[in-house]
Amino acid sequence: MIASEIVLVTGAAGFVGGRIVEALFLSGAATPRAGIRTWSSAARIARFPVDLVLCDIMKPEQIEPAMDGVSTVVHCAYSDARDVIVQGTKNVLEAAQRAGVERVVFISTAEVYGHDVAGIVDETFPCRYTGWEYADSKIDAERLCWEFCAKGLPVTVLRPSIVYGPFCQTWIAGFARRLRSGQWGIFQQYGDGICNLVYVDDLVSATFLAAHHNAAAGEAFNVNGPDIITWNEFFRRFNTALGLPALREISPARLRLKASVMDLARLSAGRVRQVVGPAAAKTARLFLDADRRQGVKKTLKRAQRHMKATASMRDIERLYSRRAIYTASKAQDKLGYQPRFDADRGLQLSVRWLEHHSLARGSAAEIEEAGQP
Repeated sequence: MIASEIVLVTGAAGFVGGRIVEALFLSGAATPRAGIRTWSSAARIARFPVDLVLCDIMKPEQIEPAMDGVSTVVHCAYSDARDVIVQGTKNVLEAAQRAGVERVVFISTAEVYGHDVAGIVDETFPCRYTGWEYADSKIDAERLCWEFCAKGLPVTVLRPSIVYGPFCQTWIAGFARRLRSGQWGIFQQYGDGICNLVYVDDLVSATFLAAHHNAAAGEAFNVNGPDIITWNEFFRRFNTALGLPALREISPARLRLKASVMDLARLSAGRVRQVVGPAAAKTARLFLDADRRQGVKKTLKRAQRHMKATASMRDIERLYSRRAIYTASKAQDKLGYQPRFDADRGLQLSVRWLEHHSLARGSAAEIEEAGQP
């Protein structure tokens, strides 16, 4: 990439997309065009004088003008919904082909390999459907990428593992709340799976390489960090970085019991919200005074925090126990990719961000009250 090139980033208001836009602008590597779904989501990237455009990937009439003059597209708009992942990707690819874009980089996920893999997992491993909508939809979106690549559109697919860093809600802000809740711990037997951490700036680096390297077109690349650590080690290191007391060990039996109970509570709470949520809120307004309504809200928030601070059976069995290493040797050999952020440095930078947003200190309740950054 060169500074005069325009790079459209879809999902630019998100964790990864936002960092790609920032890195493009700050490095001067290219001119970023930040594609966002709504103006209200653009607060983070609006700090910089970059080109902001509405680019809802489910609206082809917005994608078309966003592609004007673009040489590279980095497609990292995030969603859990199948139609957005699959149809949205198709919309982007179609518009890129019509616009004569020189390279499309699609941010996929290592989860396309399935949850039952083990050992060294490289790009020769087949993608496997598991029934998890997000991962299955990414497989289908990748297939669209290869279809368009066969038609002459140069596409590169990146499959990052666990992406973390500042502005990450799942692995940083979310786990900070879990660790500060006092309910998290070291999972005996179930936490010895491999935590394939990749710091967000290393993924950005891989994206830049994939965007301009001739060897990247028509290829898929795993993107991982330099460390091979277990999930329990991640819990310990993050806990230490936050300055918290040592984590207690949780036995397999206790862990499974708590997870099973909380899974049932989550399921029940979801159904209650669907069936009686609006009616319950109306009833509360009619029959409870302001103080009692506030008390009910606080009780519900405590229950939600408790559920969020308890691991699910799905994560225990399919994530924290998975003994797979998503090797990035292909990206290193073909693209010259070299991850620079080990876990300790990445967590240190992430904790600095948490401290800046008042999310690194205080109780889990206080963190929740501080709001999401």
